[in-house]
Amino acid sequence: MKNIKRIAVLLLLVGVLLTGTSVFAAAPYEIKWYFIGNGQQPDVKLVEDAASKYIQKKGLKATLKLQCYTWGDDYNNRMRTIIASGEPFDICFTSSWANLYTVNVARGAFLDITDLWKKYAPKSRAQLHPSFITATQINGRNYAIPANKEVAHAWCIMFTKDFVDKYKFDIQSIKTLADLEPMLKVIREKEPGVIPFQNIGGENASRILDYDRPIGDQNPAALYNDSKDMKVFNMLETKEFKEYCELVHKWYKAGYIPADAANMTNDFVGDIKARKVFCKIESYKPCADEERSASWGVPQVAVQITKPVAQTYDCIGSMQAIPKSCKNPVMALKFLELFNTDKYLNNLINFGIEGRHYVKIANNVIDTPPGKTAENVGYRPGAPWVFGNQYINYFWKGENQKKWELFKKFNDSSLAAKSQGFSFDAEPVRNEIASCQNVWNTYVIALVTGAADPKTIPDVVAKFKAAGLDKVIAEEQKQLDAWLAKKK
Repeated sequence: MKNIKRIAVLLLLVGVLLTGTSVFAAAPYEIKWYFIGNGQQPDVKLVEDAASKYIQKKGLKATLKLQCYTWGDDYNNRMRTIIASGEPFDICFTSSWANLYTVNVARGAFLDITDLWKKYAPKSRAQLHPSFITATQINGRNYAIPANKEVAHAWCIMFTKDFVDKYKFDIQSIKTLADLEPMLKVIREKEPGVIPFQNIGGENASRILDYDRPIGDQNPAALYNDSKDMKVFNMLETKEFKEYCELVHKWYKAGYIPADAANMTNDFVGDIKARKVFCKIESYKPCADEERSASWGVPQVAVQITKPVAQTYDCIGSMQAIPKSCKNPVMALKFLELFNTDKYLNNLINFGIEGRHYVKIANNVIDTPPGKTAENVGYRPGAPWVFGNQYINYFWKGENQKKWELFKKFNDSSLAAKSQGFSFDAEPVRNEIASCQNVWNTYVIALVTGAADPKTIPDVVAKFKAAGLDKVIAEEQKQLDAWLAKKK
């Protein structure tokens, strides 16, 4: 009997050697994913468990751990700390405006996925507009997978619909920012406690000037999208910047903009959800108001006031990167491939569990369950464009189901910025850029929110020069000229 048992064990070990499998199977690999949205959701564990079960069914020996940090500095500050610590994780949201992409690539924080992407996530790559692949490259290499969404942007004024309806405002008559003024006056006089124009921190309205700024949002070096000479300039010295500052300063003094606007940089959504905001400037794409309404739980209406432009910034506006600290990049990429192509998994992570976090009211249309709201449903990260492939998202009740056709028309009508695909290497002027960023945060935020008098603009320009802005502009011009020469 003992001999039979010994033989059985030997045969088992031989089988292990031949197949490469272990008698003691390794535990599933945990994929840890950091992203931005409405913060960690109460029911996230339920979604993690459902997703883990599903991806294992699909052949990935892995589980999923989701961590959502809130908009603004919360996400950026936490990710800076996590990346700097060398903490192992697998995927993180990155972009031109959050957890800055080029900075982390320059620091060696993100993995070069160019070859791995082609091998382990080919469908995710094939479904993207070519601009997404080329414009997100740094020195010809890819370090993140862009979300499959609109490839251009415009700017709009986003209104809380309740106030528009209550006062019968003709918002379609608005063509410029200045056209808002009579409406802001009404809200100021008749709606105490409501912010007429939420013009704060990184959410300020100077974005409608729509300069092309390859260095980033906290540096005034700029180009015009349709530049004739491709010369870099200081946006603070332009006529349109001065006129903008004069307008918002006038509004600030009239009480249309919050008194502490220059210091408000974090939870801009809280006041909107509480119906304490009349309007603000928002990035525009087709059905943007429907998307914000679903995310914020407060009906919104939008009026587009700039034309669509496709900048490099847009192409790197929403991506997933794999850090150098990731212990299993192949598993992370295989997961992203499944997530970007599998409708069930994509919508599970976006919207939660059917019957609990949403109900289907048509084949591709969902709604909040009866008796629930966006605030108490338990799972509402609130940003489908943050994740993978929007073209397989469900529609919320009321959304235009021709949305993706509209996206195509929007993209096709856009102006391609002349610097599209140009990537600035900040290393030669790293210290000057850091000094300029300090000047920006200290002085420019107050100007663009309306808190500072535009008469101070010459003084601010002088502070930038002292910080080394001229050297930064010269370096950008040098790199841009070299890039343009290679394109000929």
